[in-house]
Amino acid sequence: MTIIGISILPPLAIGRLGSATGPLENYELELPADGLGYRRITPSETLYVDPKNGAIKRAAIPTTIQFRTGDKIRPVAPFIEVFAHLDNGELQPLTLSLLAAEGGEDVKVRWDVTVGNIKVFRRTDDPRDKAIASVVIEDHAPHALEASADNFIQGKTLPLGHVQYIRPTKAFPEIRLRFTPAHGIVYGAKHMRTEVNEFGVRTDKEDPILRSEAQIIYNAEAAGQRWVGWVDKGSATDTNPGAIYAGFENSDGNHESWGYLDDECDGTVAVTVTLGDGRQLSAYGRISAGPPNFAPDGLPVRTVNDELVQALLGKDIDPAEVDLAEAEDILRRAAETIRQMNVAVMNGNPIGSVSVPASAMPAQDANDTHRVLQPVAASGIVDTRSILALHHAALAALRAGSAPWFADLLRKPEEIGDLSDATRRKMPALMRGADARYLTLTRRQINTIAQAAAAGPFLTSRGEATPRNLSAVRQHLAYRGRGNPPMSHPISAISNCFPGLEFDLRNMWRRMFRGITLTEHSNLVRAVSDDKYSTLLGCRLLAIDGTPVMVQATGPIYPGSRSQTLPVPGNPEAVAFMEWSNTFALIQHQQGKMVPCVFTAVPPKEGMEILWTRDAEASVAVITVELEVEQIFDTTDMQGTPTMRAALSRTLAEPGEMTQGLCSPWQNDYRECACYYWAASRPDYVNVEPGPDGASQGAMWMQKDHSKPYIPDRVSVGNRTDDRLVGYDDLFAAWEHHLRFVIGGRVEDLQGQGGAGI
Repeated sequence: MTIIGISILPPLAIGRLGSATGPLENYELELPADGLGYRRITPSETLYVDPKNGAIKRAAIPTTIQFRTGDKIRPVAPFIEVFAHLDNGELQPLTLSLLAAEGGEDVKVRWDVTVGNIKVFRRTDDPRDKAIASVVIEDHAPHALEASADNFIQGKTLPLGHVQYIRPTKAFPEIRLRFTPAHGIVYGAKHMRTEVNEFGVRTDKEDPILRSEAQIIYNAEAAGQRWVGWVDKGSATDTNPGAIYAGFENSDGNHESWGYLDDECDGTVAVTVTLGDGRQLSAYGRISAGPPNFAPDGLPVRTVNDELVQALLGKDIDPAEVDLAEAEDILRRAAETIRQMNVAVMNGNPIGSVSVPASAMPAQDANDTHRVLQPVAASGIVDTRSILALHHAALAALRAGSAPWFADLLRKPEEIGDLSDATRRKMPALMRGADARYLTLTRRQINTIAQAAAAGPFLTSRGEATPRNLSAVRQHLAYRGRGNPPMSHPISAISNCFPGLEFDLRNMWRRMFRGITLTEHSNLVRAVSDDKYSTLLGCRLLAIDGTPVMVQATGPIYPGSRSQTLPVPGNPEAVAFMEWSNTFALIQHQQGKMVPCVFTAVPPKEGMEILWTRDAEASVAVITVELEVEQIFDTTDMQGTPTMRAALSRTLAEPGEMTQGLCSPWQNDYRECACYYWAASRPDYVNVEPGPDGASQGAMWMQKDHSKPYIPDRVSVGNRTDDRLVGYDDLFAAWEHHLRFVIGGRVEDLQGQGGAGI
């Protein structure tokens, strides 16, 4: 057998921040017997590495899973493995024996790792704010990922974790690398920060976060630096949502940056194997670092894995290939999300003395469209227990082959602008997605459920194993890696990004047309890499292959009134942008081909930021341009045969770009975001049980005292400064202490024990 190529698996691995010394051990998520309860966290085979010599000293199943050690959270440190493509068509782990057959001692293995944190650059557009770390590895020592930037203080770097080429041995002969992420520390520019009192007077006070000299890395005095004191420009090129950085409200009412940075990152891992005959084989994958999943016994309703599978296989499902287990899994994840949301609060119900909770979609409807604030559904019938029961009924009906009605309850991607009560009540309910409107599933998820419902009692489950007729690339996407816990896999990462936690996949879709770069959240052409498209710079994309990339926001202004367009100042055409993932799903089958795209003929003038068109016949001058659809996955030549690999194409995102639009620091989003699709990472409703009236009662996860009733967040209390809730500064300074794991719906109790254990 001859090696003709290599691949890195898993192609996308996620590290989870934490400052404890030992990484989190491996576990499995076992389904409950009835399919409806909490998943069981079961210890699984874990690889234990000797940090001194870099070799795996043993593989064993731990007796318990400890998510923290004392007050410190254990990081998730995934292994990245190398697989060999053999000339007989097999794919096997690359081992010492395979390398021996290809040249033995003359074989060389080299790793190149490049990661970045460019969140500051995304806002300032100053290349000197790009923090990039690159290492070349040929030995088995740990290599620190120390990111540098021109706007850093001389000699200072941003620690982004470390990587280690694991020493292959007779017992563990595979070629693998391990990525250990950073600790989740906030960095900045100086020990003082500016604040404004109620009279608008600015004062400089000692910064309560940046206490250590090691945290002071950014040069606030650098010529032209803009990050300290940064204020969003209020233009279409700002992030969406905007002002997602730590700061204060200045006397002008603008959000002004304190200049904080965090130690999240993303980037590429490349391996080059030089064989004895001089042939060089190479492959690459991607890694990122994000916060832990704080409800680890559940999974998000829409994940990065869902996006990748749709990108690979398309939106449509062959009825002959529908799997009951896949359809059930989608409904189960929806239930797991709802289970940890206070549905009454999300519906806009008054809670105690709070008449309008801050984080609720009805409030966003009113703010964005001037639609009169009204709960999505009648207040008296909306409760977490009742909505969860609906999900359970749908799951049971699907299993029984009697749920054709359920597919009609799912919101379609084209319905995101429809704010009528009937459509607002569709599922997934009460959650905000990447288009800043009500969340939809991927088109493939929707079609999976629809086909499963249509199949009725004749539908069967293929079980846990990957179906035989799926492509090899999908199997590679599903591969988690030996010893890697589920938190490291894209099944645990949210994808309906607004902006996201582990990735903002919108940054990948913005490069889906070769030669131009769009903004990640709308259809503005922000950059061109091909001069022949230079006239498109600043113009807006209106339609792709005959399909508009936007819809109009419509609905009743007053309860019970007729549906109409909902214009507001700055958006007179009531435009709602479609989210990129489900938009590009319509043309993903045309990768590598040219498709007609309609743009405004000239950049919109000031005050004409948004333009509406239902088709190519627009009320403004338009131009049609043929553009090539980018390849999503890497394709390499193996002995003259083009072969697709599971790695996302390098052209879609450079190191740091997949996380560049996320909050800075990431804790900012945990405190204020109103998405609530991410219950597996950031639960909302905990310690829930039936109340005297049969409705649910419980606590808010961000409360300092979880024995108290649910305390709804409200903007009116000084920009979320209710001292009963964990505050911004609490998270910036000690997030590991304040954020507790939730298992089985119950918040861990750290009193008298060393941490959450299973």
